Amino acid sequence: MDRKSLQSGIGAAVIGVFTMAAAGSPATAQSAKEFYANKRMSMYIGYSAGGGYDRYARVLARHMGKHIPGKPGFTSKNYTGAGSMRLANSLYRTFKQDGTIIATVGRTVPLEHLTGNPKAKFNANEFHWIGSSNQETSTCAFWHTSPIKTVDDLFSKNPIVGGTGVGSGTDTQAMMLNNLMGTRLRLISGYPGGVDINLAMERGEVHGRCAWSWSSVLATRKKWVDEKKVVFPIQIALTPHKDLKDVPLVTSFITNKKDRQALELILSALTMGRPFAVGPKVPADRVAVLRAAFDATMKDKAFRAESKKGRLPLNPVSGKDVQKLLAGLYALPKDVIDHARDAISKTNNISISKAVIKTYVHKGEITRVRRGGRRVSWSGSGAEGKLRVGGKTKITVDGKKAKRNVLKKGMNCTFTVKGAESALKIDCG
Repeated sequence: MDRKSLQSGIGAAVIGVFTMAAAGSPATAQSAKEFYANKRMSMYIGYSAGGGYDRYARVLARHMGKHIPGKPGFTSKNYTGAGSMRLANSLYRTFKQDGTIIATVGRTVPLEHLTGNPKAKFNANEFHWIGSSNQETSTCAFWHTSPIKTVDDLFSKNPIVGGTGVGSGTDTQAMMLNNLMGTRLRLISGYPGGVDINLAMERGEVHGRCAWSWSSVLATRKKWVDEKKVVFPIQIALTPHKDLKDVPLVTSFITNKKDRQALELILSALTMGRPFAVGPKVPADRVAVLRAAFDATMKDKAFRAESKKGRLPLNPVSGKDVQKLLAGLYALPKDVIDHARDAISKTNNISISKAVIKTYVHKGEITRVRRGGRRVSWSGSGAEGKLRVGGKTKITVDGKKAKRNVLKKGMNCTFTVKGAESALKIDCG
């Protein structure tokens, strides 16, 4: 298959991604109003709290309900594992499919089924895609004290990058760069989320990470960029981002025709940079209502203001256009799909080891408490952080067992934390 034909195939899949889906009919809206009234929606997030997927999903959940007939409320829930493939499997097989559960999974997860990963127990082409909040440019980022400074170092200095699991962009992009570009990345996989990889970078456990969306960099670690705490030796996209004019583009290093075809297939996932979906058995009228509500939310002034404040770029893609893109990818020739599969799954060109999630002890003052103690911010001894306080977190105040709702701003505490944000113990007094 020649390059012109491939580009035509992928181009047809991507065409129209800027078109917003039309709203459902009045009858559909009335039916949905009856169904969604007094319902509680669930927004499932395939990654840990604090990263880009989490932030996009939570902002959407705070505003989307008012655009659904019946105005249901939302509860956001992190459901981590295997780079969000666990969530995709559950959404397809075990979760309720009545239209009350929406999920956001990694943009590369659909490629795992398309390219034949046996752990993908779903067909991404059968999900009902609600839309994507943004189209993305991906980067590799390395900590300023690491030996990795330029793109040449990716070939000569054996960089160590962190990953979140099989099927995640962090893992597949590392394999893709080694298999198609010839870099010599080493991968430590199994971190719960991007915030945990960031902590590992700071502590020198890894040199850096790939598949870090530029929107996430700006939303979660713009201070690192401003203070030059991270360097970006390469951007991973088909076209350069305006903010990264001096950062080499991956396409400059992959010129072999077959490799380039595989690259274009893989990176087409960036078009649906922050995708949301419901299960394949959700009734069509409810899918139409959710798509219309998503599109309306993308235009909502309060939603856009909060997104801007949180430094979350918006370049939305409608659910219908995400569906069209995936249908086009599933229709590509088998040899192109097979080569793309090998590029993101073959491990003979990469060293992979399992992440060890360490436990840390911090002392400081609680600076903010949210959601009845489920989220706690702290500061002390020149450091600060945010914690997820779960039902199993052991909490004591003045030596006595307590519940998380007693945690208050100003308390001096010792925090025992697994990884970046999971609180195991909080002792205050």
